[in-house]
Amino acid sequence: MIEEIISTTTPYANLKILSADKEITNKLPVLESHISFLPFINFLKEKLETTSGIRADFYRYLIQKFESEPVLLQRVTDAEALFNNEELLDLLSTVIFPVVSEKNNFTLATPYQFNIFSYSDSFRKLFVDKDEKNLVLPGEISGEYLKHVHCSMIYDHVLEKYYGIKLNDSPELIYPVLDEQTGMKKFYRMRYDRRFINLKLKGELPPIKDCAVCLNTFRILDLEHQLIKMPLDLFEVEGFAVWVAEDVTTSHSLEQMKKILLREDACSTNSIQELKEAVLALVGLNGLQVGLMPFVKINDSFLLNEDCTGTSLVGKYWYENDDVSASAFKKFVEFQQQMPQAVPVSTLSEPMLDFAAFLRPLYNEGIRSYLAYPMQNNEGILGYLELASPVAGQLTQEIISRLEPAIPLLSLAMMKAKDAFDTRIDKLVKEKFTALQPSVEWKFSEVAWDYLKKDNAGAETKKNNFRQRIPALRCP
Repeated sequence: MIEEIISTTTPYANLKILSADKEITNKLPVLESHISFLPFINFLKEKLETTSGIRADFYRYLIQKFESEPVLLQRVTDAEALFNNEELLDLLSTVIFPVVSEKNNFTLATPYQFNIFSYSDSFRKLFVDKDEKNLVLPGEISGEYLKHVHCSMIYDHVLEKYYGIKLNDSPELIYPVLDEQTGMKKFYRMRYDRRFINLKLKGELPPIKDCAVCLNTFRILDLEHQLIKMPLDLFEVEGFAVWVAEDVTTSHSLEQMKKILLREDACSTNSIQELKEAVLALVGLNGLQVGLMPFVKINDSFLLNEDCTGTSLVGKYWYENDDVSASAFKKFVEFQQQMPQAVPVSTLSEPMLDFAAFLRPLYNEGIRSYLAYPMQNNEGILGYLELASPVAGQLTQEIISRLEPAIPLLSLAMMKAKDAFDTRIDKLVKEKFTALQPSVEWKFSEVAWDYLKKDNAGAETKKNNFRQRIPALRCP
């Protein structure tokens, strides 16, 4: 019965031993490591105590097959031993991952080394070079980061087994990968399964108090000190690891946005550009343009501020001190106030421009699909997110769904930009004037804004102009 099931199983893993770039991995601390399938067989034997039915029969069948190949239960030092048992290793993969789960991005690997074997086809497409000769490490990864992840995984295992300590740090390798279909960068988290790795002590364990592990936070405070006090040559491992690559593009993009918003320059042009790049990664479509426009006010009136409109797709055509731009901006604001919902214009056509004239410059550029997402709070519009594509029908309601997780963060960015503008105006007024009467404070803000728009004038000229414009309001 079980043999009939096995015979219908379609292997979906490749059996090759591939290594990462030696110039990088040779700089990592060395841990003696060997491939062996004995820890896996012991794992199956433990499972048999609580398993019954066909699954138990399958486990017994696997145990029997592996025990009939004793070379696999020892330290595998010859790659030929793997090649000669390819079908058996395919069965092993079937146990770990369901046969129907073709989307599983997984590989088996030498314990705590960047050597892989028996990997799924989807893993190969993402993390193996085109000639299928090497495991590809992320081009953006630094040697220090790789060392930190590598050592943290090993010490996490050591500290838990021998000291009963579980590190709070979660060592994870994040892979940026260029999606061949979309041309966009995606991010994958490598989950490391060590259940089939047997860790052994070769020397004497050092007192934990002498190491660099903080017993309050359960973190390694100084990796170099830890490597000195608890060198990796104290240990050896045998078995095999399982790497599973999980698509974390959405969560990674959101984390990037959070990091940007925590910076002091969160409202700068560079930060806005980084937020736009995070939006692109989140959406996952190639050839898109992204715009972000914070809305700022003085005395409850929206202002055409080039610092804000310059990062927008529709707003980049508007200029301060230009009557045509001022009129276009006013109509745009009125349009957004009347239609504050997120709207995808899947197919942008000429007749639509009569309804939304502000889109004509984009239409003339060749944009044929447009998505607008106004962001609001109880005070009104905070900002405006937009996507544009030359491909008709590309921006749909589904894209809005992809954007939803990012909207609270982008709204916060728009609020920060608004607050930064308000602070700038307030600072200018306080620099030029002493105590203000509340009844005339609004007028100072308007003149301060008018003053800021004259950036092309000399500093002294601007100062004199500022004072001359409001002689009656200047406080003693």
